[in-house]
Amino acid sequence: MYLTNNDIPVKSTELTSPTLILAGAYNFAFSEKFHLLAETNLNMTFDGKRNTVISSDPVSIDPKFGVEANINNIVFLRAGISNFQKALADGDTLNQKKVWIYQPSIGAGFKIGNVAIDYAFTNLANQSNPLYTHVFSLRLDIMPKNATAEKNKGTGVPELPRAEKPKKDKGYFPTP
Repeated sequence: MYLTNNDIPVKSTELTSPTLILAGAYNFAFSEKFHLLAETNLNMTFDGKRNTVISSDPVSIDPKFGVEANINNIVFLRAGISNFQKALADGDTLNQKKVWIYQPSIGAGFKIGNVAIDYAFTNLANQSNPLYTHVFSLRLDIMPKNATAEKNKGTGVPELPRAEKPKKDKGYFPTP
């Protein structure tokens, strides 16, 4: 490259290291029409020491926290925090003071029937020089509704249709 004298690779192989995500959530049901879901994730990577909250040579762990308010299973308000890292303080001219930085996010969603529209607002950099992004998504649920899914409505986890068990024959020969 002309400006930086860096070589541009012609062929390369990208390796993705394994990641294990341990997650837990609890749904606080304040009434039939208002729920608050609290969740935490522990993203564990195994490719060496990273700049995370728990950082060691075999495993590094990056926690993520979030809450979602569910109003009548139609309106959803979300907030979260992730990407905790230690970085040099912006005002420190000697580059000796380290501070914890993090990545907050907020969002909202609407669900009417089997159509959901979601919006998220987050920053992609640190707090002193934020680069904000807007993310919109559209989801169409095409799973058939059944009695079990209606009973568990509002839990956020769809019920998969179950296959019928085959009936056993009583004799040695199958019946037509």
